[in-house]
Amino acid sequence: MRTIGKIVAALTAAGYLLACCLMAAMAIAAVLGFIYPAMDLFNHVQPILFFGLLALMVATPVFVRFRIIRALALSIAATGFVASSVIYIPELVAGLLPRTAPLQAEQTYRLMTFNVFGRNEEPESLVANILDVDADIVALQEYGPGLRSAVHPDLTERYPHFQYCAGGQRAFVGLYAKLPFEPLDADACSSSIMSTDRTARIIVRFQTENGPAFSLATTHNDWPAPITRQAEQFATLREALSTVEPPLIIVGDFNSTPWSYALRSFVSAAELTRHTYNLPTFPTLWYYLRDWRAMFPILPIDHVMTRGQIAIHDLRAGQPSGSDHLPIIVDFSVGPE
Repeated sequence: MRTIGKIVAALTAAGYLLACCLMAAMAIAAVLGFIYPAMDLFNHVQPILFFGLLALMVATPVFVRFRIIRALALSIAATGFVASSVIYIPELVAGLLPRTAPLQAEQTYRLMTFNVFGRNEEPESLVANILDVDADIVALQEYGPGLRSAVHPDLTERYPHFQYCAGGQRAFVGLYAKLPFEPLDADACSSSIMSTDRTARIIVRFQTENGPAFSLATTHNDWPAPITRQAEQFATLREALSTVEPPLIIVGDFNSTPWSYALRSFVSAAELTRHTYNLPTFPTLWYYLRDWRAMFPILPIDHVMTRGQIAIHDLRAGQPSGSDHLPIIVDFSVGPE
């Protein structure tokens, strides 16, 4: 029995040491993602690295009996934890800080941006959610033909102005508004489901009677891998936004976390201000045991950004209503440019 016990203890120690090495290596690689973009992919799982390494640091003294291996595992896990903290903690702190409320504006708008999930099986719940929020503008991603046919008639009763893009899964983007708008950049929005476009964007200009005009853009990017595709999509979006007259608010599913150098570089190069700090929106559903089951969202990949005189009064996550994302609801006002 002692021999079996020693073997189990040795295997446990080896497993913990291997786990510490793998997670620490990913955390260090993530920090160095600005050198080699492929390593930046690890920044998209920073919550797993941060809390995983923290758990390993706490559990190693309990489960690893061999003193030398325990010390080695702890030192490796601690190194990785420090590396992850450099990236993760600033965003965490920024998300905990209270938002400074701007001065009360004469005209405020409410916007809802929502990846509604291509396999959403709760159209009635989705409609009820949107109508309950009662936003002035609703931007939808993964808004496929089946879901659109089920909810579009109900939405147009309250939102008479709308635009719809089709193509690949992430090219299904929709915009509904109570306010009239002028479509811009029409070439980026195909109306045919036969389109081969993987992504799409809607860019419009609102001319209001009670306040300054403003522009709005919504998009849905692909997954961050391969990195060449991600870089191309960010570059294309940045170029498209460069000709848009501010004030501008851009919302959508960027499939990129704020810890990513790629997203931070895009925000900087496009001269945008990101307002979504540490706001996890994905995944609220995960497929396992042959069914979609509820999950706790850990990844902030849906974002709200602005350029110019737009003040954010309130920003929060909403209810999922059949989606694997949480919507983001934002109240904002527009100042003269």
